[in-house]
Amino acid sequence: MNLPSWNSQRNDPLYGGEGSRLTDDGLNLGFRLDMPIGAIGSQPLILEWSGSIADLSSSSSNRSSLAGSSVFDMRYGSSANGSITAQTASSTGVLPAAAAADVTVNDSAGGTASIISSASSPAGGRISQFASGSSTSGAVFSALVTNGDAQTAASYAAYADDTGFTLRGLGDLGNSSLVSTRSESTIVIDQTLLLGAPIDLNDGWSITPKLGPTYRSIDRDVDFTQAIDIGESVAGANLPAVGIGQSDELNARYIGALGALTVTKWVGTDLSVSLDAKLGGAYVHSRYQSRYSANLPNVTIATFETPDQSRNDISLLAGLNAGVQYKAKENVVLGFNAGVDFISKVPTISYSGTAIGDAPSITMSHAISYGASVSVTWRF
Repeated sequence: MNLPSWNSQRNDPLYGGEGSRLTDDGLNLGFRLDMPIGAIGSQPLILEWSGSIADLSSSSSNRSSLAGSSVFDMRYGSSANGSITAQTASSTGVLPAAAAADVTVNDSAGGTASIISSASSPAGGRISQFASGSSTSGAVFSALVTNGDAQTAASYAAYADDTGFTLRGLGDLGNSSLVSTRSESTIVIDQTLLLGAPIDLNDGWSITPKLGPTYRSIDRDVDFTQAIDIGESVAGANLPAVGIGQSDELNARYIGALGALTVTKWVGTDLSVSLDAKLGGAYVHSRYQSRYSANLPNVTIATFETPDQSRNDISLLAGLNAGVQYKAKENVVLGFNAGVDFISKVPTISYSGTAIGDAPSITMSHAISYGASVSVTWRF
């Protein structure tokens, strides 16, 4: 299913931009039941009940080196009440290689935590260290990397609570990287009832007009992470990645009506080809929820959320399907089908700022699903 990607202004290729798309792949299971319920003249009146459920997913990741950067800032939410002071990193080529940072959080529950850290390496010396601490609903973190041989130094400091997150890097950041990941799972459910009657024509042709209600749901769960993978100066040292995680839920419910027309041509006693077209409209109700959590080592921080949002729209529904059917036995038909479905209004998310959590809003784009199937029909 080709879906609109999150339309953000962030400088990150994973999140997409204006008009960008992504494809979720997975298993789709469906059924169709035709039930004769009467007749119009000599033609049977048939109630067609069809439905399907698709379990789809996609994922991507990206690593960007911070080489050439001397300052890096990452902020989310409303920014927790805290501060990063006395943050220093000696210039490249200066000995001793030295770094320092004082970081404090005054969290939303009235708790306080702080770290005062420093490191210095003469020629031949190296230090890679980190510290973390927790308060009532928040936490602080610092990491210092010094290399007396390369004469470089870097300082990292972060604070967070359940309202926001702030991270700052300073100095020679060339050994560090910004790592972004994105994973999505999508569940699509369709249910349609169509009432129609076949009309037989000459030379093996028949047409079947149909009309009835339809229901569709699309549930998208998207998880983002952005973190700094801090480069160490000491072999074997393992400084933790520090960053933010975001979980988004975006749901859409469609209630509407479809008109369909099936054209069938018998090309032999046991073989037929068919073309099925459908067109309709639906009322769409969409709802969005988002949660964020700071990822700092050895501490637990409560999640922070954006207010729930909802939006209502009218969507066009359309589809085209072609198939071949072979009557293997009197009551058993084998089929091969391929088709495409189009939805003109599928919700996605747009951000007004450059950070996760900056005033998201529901916008609308289109989606296309396509595929092929093999079917076995048993008539009883």
